[in-house]
Amino acid sequence: MTPNTVPSTRLDTRWRKYRGKVFIARGDNAFELSEVAAFIYKSIDGSRTIRQLGEGLAAEYDIAVEDAVSDIEELLTDLVTADVIDIRDL
Repeated sequence: MTPNTVPSTRLDTRWRKYRGKVFIARGDNAFELSEVAAFIYKSIDGSRTIRQLGEGLAAEYDIAVEDAVSDIEELLTDLVTADVIDIRDL
């Protein structure tokens, strides 16, 4: 995975906010997302690169872009492993 990787959500993954918490689910597997992870997940549109998502995260939370990109790569690795998003390289 690189900063030029483009993540996309899967059509068979559901997103829901319940009692102030954000969950995503695919099949029988459900995952609770932190506030930051939910912000990232909701920003995934299938056209923005990890770098572009990192720039948005950095602006929202006033952190360095490189730190944001690193955090996003870590989260996306977990989401790919859980099979709830797809990725492609440019």
